[in-house]
Amino acid sequence: MSVGIKRSHNKESVNDEIKPKKVKSSEKTKLTTKKPSPPGAIRKPGGGKKVPGKFSKPTGPKKFGDKNEKLESNEKTDWNKLKKEKKELKLKRKKAKDTYEVAAEVKQIYEKLKCKATPNKKELVEELFKILMKSDCVKKFVMAHDTARIIQCLLKNASPELRTKISEELLPIIVEMSLSKYAHFCVLRMVKYGSHVIREKIIQAMYGNIVKLATHSISNGIIDVIYLTWASNKQKAYMRQEFYGGVYKTSKDDSVKKLTDTYANAPTMKSAVLSALKLNLEHAANKKLVDNCLVHHVLLEYLEECSEEQRGEMVTLFSPLIPSIITTREGCRAAILCFWHSPTKERRGIVKGLREHLTKITSHEQGHVLILAIANTMDDTKAIKKSIFDHLYEDLESIVDTQWGRKVIEWFVQPADKECFHPQLISFLEEGLQYGKKDKDIRRKEILEQIQEPLAQKICENPSFWIKNGHLGLTTAIILKNLDENNFNKAASALAGVVCEPDWSVNVKDEEEDDVEKNDKLDEKTKAKIRLFTKGEEAAKTAEKMLGIEHPGLHIALKKIIKNDKERSANSEPTFGSQVVKGLSEEALSVWVELNRACFILLNIYENCEDKTVQSDLKELLSTHLSTLKKQKHTGAKLLIDKLGLKK
Repeated sequence: MSVGIKRSHNKESVNDEIKPKKVKSSEKTKLTTKKPSPPGAIRKPGGGKKVPGKFSKPTGPKKFGDKNEKLESNEKTDWNKLKKEKKELKLKRKKAKDTYEVAAEVKQIYEKLKCKATPNKKELVEELFKILMKSDCVKKFVMAHDTARIIQCLLKNASPELRTKISEELLPIIVEMSLSKYAHFCVLRMVKYGSHVIREKIIQAMYGNIVKLATHSISNGIIDVIYLTWASNKQKAYMRQEFYGGVYKTSKDDSVKKLTDTYANAPTMKSAVLSALKLNLEHAANKKLVDNCLVHHVLLEYLEECSEEQRGEMVTLFSPLIPSIITTREGCRAAILCFWHSPTKERRGIVKGLREHLTKITSHEQGHVLILAIANTMDDTKAIKKSIFDHLYEDLESIVDTQWGRKVIEWFVQPADKECFHPQLISFLEEGLQYGKKDKDIRRKEILEQIQEPLAQKICENPSFWIKNGHLGLTTAIILKNLDENNFNKAASALAGVVCEPDWSVNVKDEEEDDVEKNDKLDEKTKAKIRLFTKGEEAAKTAEKMLGIEHPGLHIALKKIIKNDKERSANSEPTFGSQVVKGLSEEALSVWVELNRACFILLNIYENCEDKTVQSDLKELLSTHLSTLKKQKHTGAKLLIDKLGLKK
């Protein structure tokens, strides 16, 4: 017997009471075909007609001048009225200030000063200066967004005497100005256009607030410019002292020129000084305000003197910020120390963080040293090739077209070569070998094996670029010297094809200008003087282009390439000289025999290539031009005839 709740079968049950009545089919159709009521309609009681509700849409076509349109026009009128009232209220507030009339007057003068075609600028500057000094509004104007530009314009165009008076007026609030969004531009103008005395006073007024200014997003740039450009060695030492502890904010010590001097006579002070410096560096790092040469200097000092544990903490903090700290010599050294003292996982993270900026770093005077340190220390050579070289390969030509980019490629191919790198740089980079596990010779061999084929391919794609000037020619010579037989043969053949062209020429003017323009240490005035000196009357007469075989820099590069043929020839390997002899046409040879340097190149090929076949081929080629050679008076032709035994 099943257990459950029994349903009631009583006809008068609850279910029967709420059961709907049956509807006939005719009535059913009427109900289904009935149209639904419009939204918002209200039905009259008793089933009358529908009346539009409060939110129902109006029926019928819109008439001109409808109520809704009137409402819209009224709203627009009210909005315009509101704007007008707001504008009047703003003007009323401005007029209530005591500086309103003076500001309006100086703004008119400023608008005239902005125009380059204004003839009486001197009189306008003097008038502007008198108004400002008479009203005593300089300090108020320099902090405001609309009048700070006027002070900037005045500092730029005023005479030295007026500029000094304005600067003297602003010196008491120089720290507040440096922190201001608008006034800090006036500080930069004061430093740039001010006299030596004014700069001294500005730096002195900042003492006691150096750490605050160096770790502020606005004033950080001012401290960087002052420290890098204008501060003397004594002032730089005073600025660094404030990072060493609060005691140096109020008093400076001439005997403290570096971090170690603070505890030279009191070793117990070392931990306190390092702790204070650590806090200041952490504050700068947390705010990501480390692109500052002052911060770079004190960071390097800290990393050199702190304990291993402290160094590890600082390395972890600064590793993600390495692209920002390699713009100066001290910053780059600090970045290298961070890399050396990082574990393997963090090293990969550092290299990964450099990918976005690799081209700029490699072409930078200081930044390229970090790439050399990574290549000389990192054990994972496949990661070096994949993470560094492959990314550089895309822009390889633009990189080797710079002085520092060539250094990176030369280190990859021939590391620690004293002919290419300064001994001090080599000894510094060799210090990093203790932080690697792999033998340096194995590491360097593995890197060369991975990059030589791509380099040879790049030379084959555009051989004329790699011998377009003397600097690139020397780098090409180093690359060719270290290539294996197969890759050398391809690259040498492509280069020889360019060299053997009768009309092979290079642009001399661009090379001379690049040497001046790419020197970052020279200011514009010095560059202009060098240009004026190098482009005298004799330089003006020289052609912009000259034959590549006669170019002095390329002559040295070609001699270096041919000099390496001796070793290759002894090993029965193909040589560059043999490729040149093979590619020389009668037309090209007729040009060469008349040129002194070209004759010396032919002589070097004969002396360094021990292949008898090449030597006999060269003799045979020159024998047809013997009469032309004998007519030449230059030394190259005479030596060529004597050495090759062409006398008849």
